[in-house]
Amino acid sequence: MQASLPLSSSVPGYWPSARQFTESIQCPAVCFSQFQLKNTLPAVDRLGMPLVTSGQFAFVYKLKALNNADEFAVRCFRGFLGDRDQRYRAIQRHLQKSPVSLLSDFTYSPEGILVSGNRYPILFMKWIDGPTLDLYIEEMLYRKEVRFSLSQEWLKLVAALREAEIAHGDLQHGNIIVERGHLRLVDHDGLFVPEMAGWNSSELGHQHYQHPLRDAGLFNAQLDNFSAIVIYLTFIALMENPGLWAEHHDENLLFTKSDFANPAASPLFTKIKQLGSESQYVAEVLEKAAKGRPEDVPYLLDLVSINALPTWMTEIELEAHTQTREVQVSHEVNREHPRWIPKPTAPQASVPTTPGSTTVQSIFAGPIPPNLPYGASNVADPLAVWTNTPKFAKELLGRTFIWWYWGFYVFLKIIGLDFIPALLLAVLAVLTSCLAWGLVKAQLVARAAIKANTAPNPSSLLSPSATTSVNTLPTPSHVPRSITSTDPIIGNTALNIYHLTDCEWVGQIPNKNRASFTSSREASLAGYKPCRVCGPKG
Repeated sequence: MQASLPLSSSVPGYWPSARQFTESIQCPAVCFSQFQLKNTLPAVDRLGMPLVTSGQFAFVYKLKALNNADEFAVRCFRGFLGDRDQRYRAIQRHLQKSPVSLLSDFTYSPEGILVSGNRYPILFMKWIDGPTLDLYIEEMLYRKEVRFSLSQEWLKLVAALREAEIAHGDLQHGNIIVERGHLRLVDHDGLFVPEMAGWNSSELGHQHYQHPLRDAGLFNAQLDNFSAIVIYLTFIALMENPGLWAEHHDENLLFTKSDFANPAASPLFTKIKQLGSESQYVAEVLEKAAKGRPEDVPYLLDLVSINALPTWMTEIELEAHTQTREVQVSHEVNREHPRWIPKPTAPQASVPTTPGSTTVQSIFAGPIPPNLPYGASNVADPLAVWTNTPKFAKELLGRTFIWWYWGFYVFLKIIGLDFIPALLLAVLAVLTSCLAWGLVKAQLVARAAIKANTAPNPSSLLSPSATTSVNTLPTPSHVPRSITSTDPIIGNTALNIYHLTDCEWVGQIPNKNRASFTSSREASLAGYKPCRVCGPKG
């Protein structure tokens, strides 16, 4: 019978929710397949939960590297899209040949994240530090020189897209980041490159920035013409009348889809045309374009030109200080030692000790050793059945081989076999019997280990005063965490063994005996041995 395979991201079916993505992303070392993302931690909000931004097609998380200053934006897609892989591969090929600095570099991974046992695609890139366009405009609203600088930056951005023969497909405030006064584009889902000629668009863009008649069939290098004029007109209109922002801004900049559906009845078009000069001219062009076909919208740089003033004449302070929901962690995490202190393997030399007692904890008594199951003292990991089987078999073989051998040999001679066949069959019978005994004993040891591990600690039955001493274990700094811990390694303080979080034996470890580590190396330095079942690597 063929085993069932996990769901693939290349076929439609079950897809994770935002909650499931958020749960998985709390443990980057386990959920991500890319090495750049494994040694990171998610940025968190004031409740300590991963900071997430929800878009039309993806959830975006911010991750911070633990060993350097790198920050990443990770896009986890909201659902299945049949040709997503082909689109991103075409985009990457084109941008490698014709890089565009205003587009952030990205890596697309078809099986980048593990959620509920299945892998799904992600896109990740370096985090762009800056506010979105709407937040930046709101902070700089009454600085006319900044709004002028934005309009010129916008013209340069539009020109760069045309030069690279690409179109973004969803130019809108949420996809434009202002990084130290310069505009950067994010969200590559709707990007057009020449290799996609003849394809349909995968999305129709933000409704308040697109031509009212745009459909999926319009997908070419002229795709951004309408939204480019909308955003440029917003900049120059606010330069003349910043009050328009308070009157018309909501989930947009200024314009809404109703303005484009019926420009003659739009109060905003009327107000902007009353400003005169360039604003009136561009507003009339946009009004005419909204009434016509999407294919006939003119190119922005055919209407206006980029200011030719030298940089030193236009250089101004453009840094914004918009706050976000992210909470900055104020303390450094010590990665040299586990946050949960395991039992010491030897008593402190400065404190006299006597052998521990399971019923009395005196002032000079050392730590109470766990009750080891039968046979567990001879193996490194009592739970590793298949590893322990040959060990127990070898022990039995060394003690009883001669007796087993002669017994089987005599029996085989009695039934009439010749010397050589009897010899070989006797050896085979001895080896098989010892391996069978080793397997039975290994299973008994594993069951006994689980039973001993889940039994109550005798010291917990004593009164608080009886268990208090100068030689008790250090008090942990936090409550033991469950299997959903953000750290990828779970240790068993009773057996000094560490496991991966998805190991079958983790569920058998009581909370009081759990220790959390960030890596196998950290667990090894603390004196723990790797589990023989899940085989965690350093």
